[in-house]
Amino acid sequence: MNENYKESFYEDDFDDGFNNGSSDAQVGESGSEADTQALLDLGYEQLDGYMQWAEDSLGLPTRTVQQDCFNAEMLIDYLANSQHKAVAQINEFELRWFVYSHYIRKAQADDEIELRLPSSLQRFFGYLEKANHELIADWLPAILADEGRFTKRRNDYQKLSSEDEAAWKIGFQEWCDELEEDLDVRCLWLPREMGEGLTWNLVMGWREATLQEEANRLWQRSREELLLQGLDFETIRAELMAEYLEWLDSPQAKLDDSTPRDVVQIERMDAEETQAVDDQPAAEDDNDGDSSRY
Repeated sequence: MNENYKESFYEDDFDDGFNNGSSDAQVGESGSEADTQALLDLGYEQLDGYMQWAEDSLGLPTRTVQQDCFNAEMLIDYLANSQHKAVAQINEFELRWFVYSHYIRKAQADDEIELRLPSSLQRFFGYLEKANHELIADWLPAILADEGRFTKRRNDYQKLSSEDEAAWKIGFQEWCDELEEDLDVRCLWLPREMGEGLTWNLVMGWREATLQEEANRLWQRSREELLLQGLDFETIRAELMAEYLEWLDSPQAKLDDSTPRDVVQIERMDAEETQAVDDQPAAEDDNDGDSSRY
């Protein structure tokens, strides 16, 4: 699951290390450039407010405030461009993915700045809570308080071999699997399996990427609702799987009364047919070369 569809789950992951091509997919829930810019503008206004608050109320040195703003801006940009939402709308999956994967791969900042990420976001969300008079979900401070886990994930990523591409890919996949397993235990990971022997592709066409993004959005929303009912993870997982499979096989008006599963399969068949045509050798021109009798 690669970029330039902005992000699905594994947006340009393998390309981050070795630049080995890119996906032809497009992003999930579409957001116009104007909508994205409005979200970015809101985030930048919040950053301005945070800077003033951090200096006046917390008495932080300018250097620390600037580093906090770099880290918070990374989160704002990720949510606006990839998830089409404001910081206040973040869910648990998105925060864990940002902290333990996206930021580590994308920040490319000094060690001092990167290692400050958890505390930077703690202060930024603390400001938003005071400024907006909104309660922060219990899971949010718990994630940001676990600085040891963030540091380990970052160190493990930096230890990946930069000399051997094959070794890097193996190590990177293991690094990804570790996070995926943790998310799955928490019922935060959308299954790759789609039933009937199908799985989401790692490199997707734009329709498949769009539908996978929608499936994940529905999964996360339902999970939050089920947690509020006080259900255990085993029960929640069963409920989520039933809803997910039903969604895959339910005709939708916006899909011309096709099911998401049908749309994915048709797109894949069309891509295979197009590839087969592209792979055919070009017909030779009978007049090429010195073929004239005269």
